[in-house]
Amino acid sequence: MKPVFIVDPVLQYHLVRYPGKEEISTAKSQHSIYQKGFRCIYANPVPVAAAAMLGTDVVKDALNTIFLAIQDLIKCDKNIDLAFGFCNVRCQGRGLSTTFRDNLTTSIGSA
Repeated sequence: MKPVFIVDPVLQYHLVRYPGKEEISTAKSQHSIYQKGFRCIYANPVPVAAAAMLGTDVVKDALNTIFLAIQDLIKCDKNIDLAFGFCNVRCQGRGLSTTFRDNLTTSIGSA
C-alpha cells in the first residue's frame, strides 16, 4: 500500500503538474471514504482553539488565511516546501511533489 497526497480542487486549478487522479483507484464500494478523499478534515479548529485559548472563529480565520497565502504563493510561481512530520510537500514551478517518510510505507503495509 502506498500513501498518496490528495490535492484540493482549488490547488489543482493553480498547479500545472501534480500526481493526480491516476494515483487514486476507484472504489469497488462507493461507501469507502478512503478511496474518495471526501469529508476530510484538514485541520480541526476546535482542539487548536482550546489548546491556544483562542476563539474557534479566530483559528478558522487563521487557517483560511494560511491556505489563501499558499494559493497566492503558487500563483506567483514561488517555491513552497511544507515539511510535515510524515511527509514533505513541495510546490516548485507550479508543480507538486511529495516525499513520504520511508518507514511510513512499511508501517502502512504491515499487518
